[in-house]
Amino acid sequence: MCSLSWIRRRDALIVVMNRDERRDRAPARPPRRWRGADGGFTAPVDGDAGGTWIAARDSGVVLALLNHQAPDDSGVAGAAGAGRLISRGVLVTTLAAEAAPPDAARLRAAGLASYAPFRLFVAGPRVPPRVFTWNGATLSTRRLDPRLGFLTSSSWNARAVVPARHARFRAFARAHPRPTRADLLGFHAQADDPRGTPWAIRMSRDDARTVSVTVVEVTAAGVAMRYRAR
Repeated sequence: MCSLSWIRRRDALIVVMNRDERRDRAPARPPRRWRGADGGFTAPVDGDAGGTWIAARDSGVVLALLNHQAPDDSGVAGAAGAGRLISRGVLVTTLAAEAAPPDAARLRAAGLASYAPFRLFVAGPRVPPRVFTWNGATLSTRRLDPRLGFLTSSSWNARAVVPARHARFRAFARAHPRPTRADLLGFHAQADDPRGTPWAIRMSRDDARTVSVTVVEVTAAGVAMRYRAR
């Protein structure tokens, strides 16, 4: 459960991510420095498992992980559920510590069967945005809109909620043909929806809610990460 959007221009990459989590999970810790190749990376810390959901390398490459639910209710997304699984946040910190951007070969080498299904977003100044999807059985990859885009997930009624949020983002993009960081933050702060708060971008249910928003800005001046708990 998360929502992520990005702007990528010649001189900047901006990524905004809402983290949606169960209400019974421990609070996350604010971003800190992690060791790694090319100077390391910055990432907040999951309060339960110690991994992260978004990381920004000093080189400007951004990695962000969303849960994956099978849109056709086929059950494929639960295929990796047997046995003891490693937290997906550990995969993000492992990949962020490496020098090269993640690719399909590196993800397969990480032992995907040990992780529940996910989508991994990767982008950087010289890395076109793409998403890797692990559905519990197979790994696929696709390029994303290089200028502006949106990804979202929901553990509740994903077949309806995910398309509805994408439609809302398309309306936002039409109204903001060249959105700023402030515009994206405004979109991610939207807590209203005619169908109820579980559908909203800043979502809320009895068992889960949007717990934080993280902004990564990559420019010629460097890499900055801003984090705010909700």
